[in-house]
Amino acid sequence: NHTKKTVAVVDLAVAFEEQASDDAESSALARIAAHKRTKYDPIKRHLEHQGWKVHLSALVYGSLGAVASGNHKVYTEHLGLLKRDAKRLDRQLSAACIQSSRRIWNLHCSQHRARQHQARPSQGPRGSRATETGGTPSQRSRR
Repeated sequence: NHTKKTVAVVDLAVAFEEQASDDAESSALARIAAHKRTKYDPIKRHLEHQGWKVHLSALVYGSLGAVASGNHKVYTEHLGLLKRDAKRLDRQLSAACIQSSRRIWNLHCSQHRARQHQARPSQGPRGSRATETGGTPSQRSRR
């Protein structure tokens, strides 16, 4: 906002979820959010030196759909979204993370199977394309 001389720097991260304890502050999502804010500290200092008010934020989602506790505050306070819009966007991004993770996993599995088939060329094909990509075989191919 040029008239108020305010700027919001928001970095989005999708992290592999690994949490050893129930403490939200020690979670991988909290650590990544802190890292993202630290990453932009030099930019924040530069802009503040020029008279801007800077809000550094991180939106962090887990690869299996977890949502960092601070995301809602970023949407509503730093970006000015209505609470219902923030909640809807949070759900949509969480679902997108799950869908993308599934696509990545299916790609990984199909590539792994392809490498296994290349290592054993004397054997014939073992399944249909649907089963190689993690899908369910059609009724005809189950017979």
